[in-house]
Amino acid sequence: MLAKLMKHEILSSYRKFLPIYGAIILLTLLTSFTYNIENISAGMTFTFLLFTLIGITMLFTFYTIIINLGQRVFGKPGYLLFTTPATTLEIMVSKVVINMMWLLLSVVVSVFAASLFILSAFRENVLNIFTEVFKLIGNYPFEAVTVVTAGIVYALYTIGMLFFLFALLNMIYKGEKKILFGILLYFVVNQVAGLVSSAFIGTYVSFASSFMTDFASVWVFIAIYFILSAGFYVLTYLIIDKKLELQ
Repeated sequence: MLAKLMKHEILSSYRKFLPIYGAIILLTLLTSFTYNIENISAGMTFTFLLFTLIGITMLFTFYTIIINLGQRVFGKPGYLLFTTPATTLEIMVSKVVINMMWLLLSVVVSVFAASLFILSAFRENVLNIFTEVFKLIGNYPFEAVTVVTAGIVYALYTIGMLFFLFALLNMIYKGEKKILFGILLYFVVNQVAGLVSSAFIGTYVSFASSFMTDFASVWVFIAIYFILSAGFYVLTYLIIDKKLELQ
């Protein structure tokens, strides 16, 4: 059932994201071409459009995740979703995995487009640059894995906090001003999570600062945010399964 849920999530969302990704790649190519022919006016225009589109893509991605985790789980579509022969855990996993996929893809496409633009603007050989990047990753595999893991864990944390926020909101507030109350609740949850992470980080750093390298300290952040993410998902599961009448 989990595979079917994930397939449904992809089919219901890919039409929204693929055209935007295609437009970013097309604009990147056009921007590169205008810089190569030294058309400054056209280059500046396409540059503005490219970075505007990248910003819109990230905002659209977060908006889609919010709608997907909020309205489509705890709104009217959610009641239909929970009538399927799927467990609460399967529904949660499908939502988290697919939303993480789109979030990470949006980041990768945006970084790729910005990188190609920078290479074009500075007239660098793209092939040589990428060769050097791969050599750098090969020489420093631990650091590369650290950066990628940090990005994945933070995406997991972001989605987990939003999922918990919507579950908590629907448990404690039944009024008409859900948007306002949700914004206030977001700041409260964010502050509490920040205080907890700061307390753990401060304690560990003060204890291990004498022997901890820079990238080892990043793994402390990764571990703390992974624990916070796990806490958000466990609490969300308990609220949905025990407190809300969605099934």
